[in-house]
Amino acid sequence: MKRQDREELERLVQGLERKNPDWAASRLESALEELSPVLAGEWRSETPNARSRLRAIQRWRVGSRGREAGKGPVHLFPYVWPIGDRQRQELDPAWSVSSRPANGSWRLFLYNCAPEVVRDVRIRMDDTEIDYAPSILVGRFAEIHWQRVDGIRGETMRESGSPPTVHRLEAEFVIAKGTRQARISGELTLDPGQGWEFFASRDGRRREIE
Repeated sequence: MKRQDREELERLVQGLERKNPDWAASRLESALEELSPVLAGEWRSETPNARSRLRAIQRWRVGSRGREAGKGPVHLFPYVWPIGDRQRQELDPAWSVSSRPANGSWRLFLYNCAPEVVRDVRIRMDDTEIDYAPSILVGRFAEIHWQRVDGIRGETMRESGSPPTVHRLEAEFVIAKGTRQARISGELTLDPGQGWEFFASRDGRRREIE
């Protein structure tokens, strides 16, 4: 089975998980066969052992795969993701971008990229709680006020050309109509002369911030 086909099955499982977090793995497998009978049939042929398939579904539903599955903290597929000023404007044309030139972004936003409202959102940077939002609607944003952490604000005052620094970002929130807790955790890269440039989450995803 091709890698991209297996990743498509994983994507479908995670979509089902978002909508039906209480379903057992066996029920997710049945729904998977209805959504994509060809790929599911090919996967069933390659993995005839039912227990092996159910274990794979349990890994897919939380984004765990390969040899590292189960070794680190459970990380759900991203419901929220940090983005910068220009990235927000791409999603929200009414947003005005800062005129300050930078390769990165001096403003940070937590973007709800999930198909549901996330609630009780608590944001921490370098182990300091800096923001709280009762909810973030689908496709909307909550600003991350990193300036509230004295140590991080001090980094921006160093001379341009100083080496980048890395800062921990964590956001905890509630999903599935208040029945499940989820979080995103990773490292933000700050260039003193250019702003925030990258976010690398604990599950290996890494994206630029612009």
